[in-house]
Amino acid sequence: MDSGMIGDLKMDGIGTAAGGVYKKVALNGVCKVATDIEAQLFDADGRIRVGGHLAASELDLDGTLDVAGGVRAGAAAIDGVITVKGAYAGQRLRLNGMLAVGGDCEMDALEGEGAFKIGGLLNAGTIDLKLQGRGTAKEIGGESIRIGKGRTGAWQSLWQRMLPSFAQELVADTIEGDWIELDHATVKVVRGDRVTIGEGCVIDRVEYRTELRKHPSARIGEEAKVNG
Repeated sequence: MDSGMIGDLKMDGIGTAAGGVYKKVALNGVCKVATDIEAQLFDADGRIRVGGHLAASELDLDGTLDVAGGVRAGAAAIDGVITVKGAYAGQRLRLNGMLAVGGDCEMDALEGEGAFKIGGLLNAGTIDLKLQGRGTAKEIGGESIRIGKGRTGAWQSLWQRMLPSFAQELVADTIEGDWIELDHATVKVVRGDRVTIGEGCVIDRVEYRTELRKHPSARIGEEAKVNG
């Protein structure tokens, strides 16, 4: 990433900057980056738009970020809303808000609370999410997957303003992993080794290898214990 690096980019207020390769990018306000941008640290606070692809070793967002291309990120902390038209590839993402990705979303770990909308596959080694809105993906895959309804109470009105589609539920065609724990999920097929289907779930078919645990309120169309 050092090759071609041209220093730092800092912008406060309202403005537009060129893309390029930087060491540190700090954007504060209503800012637009015209083309592809790459940085060791991409720190965004406000309403930020990137006209191309975004690559960063570290991504820190407090506000909204719209990316016209794809994102490659190492460690990412999202407090707000990130919208990626292309694919997202990263290492670890801590989410406190909304993640929307047009293509596939792949990372080592995804954790936090909020909502997500993935146009393709959501794949992570570890997924641990509390939903404060709707979570949707065509397919979800991973080793350890735990997705459920988030807390209610004092924070609920804040989340309602932040996430207008407030139904706290997971909707997917297929979820596949080793250890899976779900609640308030509507899924066609769940495949795993140890599977827990919790409260409020409607699952067409569950395939499990070692163990299936289910809440009395869960509705499962078919259950199959499989080998291998």
